[in-house]
Amino acid sequence: MRLHEGSTKPMKPELFQRVIDTVAEQSQDVLRDTAILQVSYRVGLRAREIAGLALADLLDNEGQIKSQVTLRKKTTKGSKGGTAYFTHPDLRAALTKYIVEKRSTLSTEYDNVFISKKKTPFSPSSMSRLFSNIYQKAGLEGYSSHAGRKGLARVLNEQNVSVYNIQKILRHSNVQTTINHYLSVDEDVLAKIVGNV
Repeated sequence: MRLHEGSTKPMKPELFQRVIDTVAEQSQDVLRDTAILQVSYRVGLRAREIAGLALADLLDNEGQIKSQVTLRKKTTKGSKGGTAYFTHPDLRAALTKYIVEKRSTLSTEYDNVFISKKKTPFSPSSMSRLFSNIYQKAGLEGYSSHAGRKGLARVLNEQNVSVYNIQKILRHSNVQTTINHYLSVDEDVLAKIVGNV
């Protein structure tokens, strides 16, 4: 059963590490799948945005990963476009390794960053299925392709990042979307806050 993006669980840091470890042990394409997971969790891109990400969007004229990537309207929800921030060191390392060691051996017919095992670009639905398969192998139920995106929102919220900055990072038109669907109260966090007063 496919969960609505609003109902998926957010990826906690320890579970994200478990997923990364599972990919390292079980994936047939470790470099690609690690880079995809990093883009989801560290940048907050949706499955369709990851599937549509092009090398021309991601790389500068010298072949380096841009810090700020302009997302094309046709790949984003609601065709709004937006800016995504590719600044986390783990993300940049995973993407660089994938592009240098793996992507260069694949078909140059497509500009897409991520190529399936069929050597064609992912569709939004095949990218979502990839996430589901990875999470199932890691023993996580109830997690969809949106788990990384929601996990990023959770981590930022726990670091006391302004809800308006989280809204901009996730590229929501309305801050209420961020509040209602991405920021939830965690009882453990509340207990920690009260315990430190």
